[in-house]
Amino acid sequence: MTHQIRVTQLFDCADVGKTFVGEARRQNKPWRIIQGPWTRGGTKVAYYRFRMEQAAAFPRTEVWHVNMGGRAKWARGTFSRPYALTLHGTDIRENYWQDQHHAVIKEDIDRAGQVWYTTPDLREKAERARPDAEYLPAPLDMAELPAWAPAAKPKVFFPSRWDASKGGDALLQAAADVISTVGASGDVDVVGLDWGDRAPEAAALGIDLMPRMSKVLFLQELATAHVAVGQATGILGVSELQAMGIGVPLVFADPFPGYPDDQAMVSVARAEIAQAVRDSLDDPEALSQKLGGPSYVSQFHGASTLLPRLEAGYAKVLGATK
Repeated sequence: MTHQIRVTQLFDCADVGKTFVGEARRQNKPWRIIQGPWTRGGTKVAYYRFRMEQAAAFPRTEVWHVNMGGRAKWARGTFSRPYALTLHGTDIRENYWQDQHHAVIKEDIDRAGQVWYTTPDLREKAERARPDAEYLPAPLDMAELPAWAPAAKPKVFFPSRWDASKGGDALLQAAADVISTVGASGDVDVVGLDWGDRAPEAAALGIDLMPRMSKVLFLQELATAHVAVGQATGILGVSELQAMGIGVPLVFADPFPGYPDDQAMVSVARAEIAQAVRDSLDDPEALSQKLGGPSYVSQFHGASTLLPRLEAGYAKVLGATK
């Protein structure tokens, strides 16, 4: 019988750790996750609770999997175990190169037995910091995605938050273009989330902002959209992948090189977003069938598909310590 490596995910980011652990547990793998004290209010009580949970997990853990550079000190020290590290974005895109963060994140990266990064745009910087770093796409739990059920009235959904990390000015310009092209008449609902420091600007443009909600409710709302408009960074975030996985046609501008050739989206230049949205609203059902978003997401981002790559990485971590 193949040895099942006992893994504990330390912390979460965009539900990556939670999704992997959920799939692993469905496959009867002895994996678990421990959240950081900052997710529980950041109090002393939250900190001690975190350390107690880590102490309890320690004897049953062979590999820690740390999510986010700058946090791997918890995989060393008192409860030291070999560890893998996933770089999620800001940690390697910005913090690693800043004097106040560099030493800490460099130690995290250097001492990890395996390093992954989650989006293609991180490759150059991740490989400069760690030449053997590997791309491991963000996973989705396909089972939690609801069936696509477009609303009676045409709806365009901006699923990303409104801030610089999602495109800032470019995302707001896309929203303005979409409003003027399909939203001004009132025949099409153009919606997004009241999330991000530039959300008031989106509302001023005419985007109907919904309050932040649970993941389940968000996915249900997303499933009512006829078309989704992705963030203006060239990078597929989890919300864009969720739209594709549901089957909502996704209009996405200037995708970053490194994704599979068939991206199952309406790929356009940034200036063409509004027209692409208008065209997509002509027959969203036919477009969805043509794009095949759910198959694409399952093939390249499905948690069950990615799990063997995780296990190979954990075996590498253990092999490096022997």
